[in-house]
Amino acid sequence: MKEYLPQIESIVAPIVESRGYELVEIKAAGVGRASVLRVFVYRVGGITIDEITTLSRVISEELDKADIIPHSYMLEVSSPGLDRPLKSISDFRRAQTERVRVTLNDGTSVEGVLSHVDSEGIVLDTKKGERTIPISEIQVGKIII
Repeated sequence: MKEYLPQIESIVAPIVESRGYELVEIKAAGVGRASVLRVFVYRVGGITIDEITTLSRVISEELDKADIIPHSYMLEVSSPGLDRPLKSISDFRRAQTERVRVTLNDGTSVEGVLSHVDSEGIVLDTKKGERTIPISEIQVGKIII
């Protein structure tokens, strides 16, 4: 189902955004009838179960109309959760003011409060002071729970 992700995203993104949410990620797992399509959405302040249910129904109806997935699958719509890896600028923006651990491309890691995010990088307030890290040096980040 991974080969259909660009088409799926072109259908799902406008639905999600028109309802005031941000599309975080779409993932496909499994093969054939065991396929699962996971849609992760975010909104400042959170999303209720009722909103997830409504969004799931609308997405399912539109994907069925488009008929681009040639087999049955299970659709899961949810918020990304606190333990989700931070990879994109948008991920880091959502985590601003949180305590994070960032693993750098050289294998080292840095912990601190995420105080600033822009297109160039992030700023962490660490025990040793403020540290600016270019996005190009970041392998992955994680909110520390």
